[in-house]
Amino acid sequence: MRAFRSLAVVLAKLALREPVGVFFTLALPPAMAVLFGLAFGNAPIPLQEGRGTMDHQLPAIAAWVFAMTGLFTIPGALLGRRDAGTLRRFQVTPLRPATYLAADVVVHLGQALLGLALLFVVGMGAFGARGGGAPWVVAGAALLDAVAFLALGYALAALLPNARAVLVVGNLLAVPMLFLSGATAPLEVMPEAVQRAAQFNPLHHAVALLRGAWFGEPWSALAASALVVAGLAVVAAGVAAARFRWA
Repeated sequence: MRAFRSLAVVLAKLALREPVGVFFTLALPPAMAVLFGLAFGNAPIPLQEGRGTMDHQLPAIAAWVFAMTGLFTIPGALLGRRDAGTLRRFQVTPLRPATYLAADVVVHLGQALLGLALLFVVGMGAFGARGGGAPWVVAGAALLDAVAFLALGYALAALLPNARAVLVVGNLLAVPMLFLSGATAPLEVMPEAVQRAAQFNPLHHAVALLRGAWFGEPWSALAASALVVAGLAVVAAGVAAARFRWA
């Protein structure tokens, strides 16, 4: 436990020195809230059941930020340390891979949840965004989304050859995931083929899960999306654990 705590502190300090990680997890969420709030406000919109743009977009922004953290921040940081030989030095110590990964997960999860808190503080405090769902349900949905995309990030770090590949692969995955997520434009106005394709997009289900929890929908209506997100977490975590290497 002492090794875990010491390592978590060191990794937290390293994470705060990573400009990309700090941007995606801590700076981007409140900045997006401000941009959406200033651009669209939060006046009720009939097509959105009387909810405002900020009411509708806050959970979508949160899910999108979790996805960007998994696609870029985590694999970039982990592979950067591997390329620099930092992880190889850990290999010659008694430290087990599980301990290192656990400490890294705690640090990145803490960053992601702090960014989420900043997003909702700005959205609710500055622009009056309201959802109506129980806070503990929203927190549970957010935690599941965050864990799933963090696991995806570690799986990518285990599969990609080096840090240079992160930007290429991340963008190849991020663009269609964002387009088919419902976070940028309502899927209801898109062609039926696009709506069917979106069902295979984990980010679409992450947005649906968090938005549904935020609006107070019953868990029975969110079960399918929750299962998809949980499935991503399990599969990605299995790949990460099986393929993790120090060098």
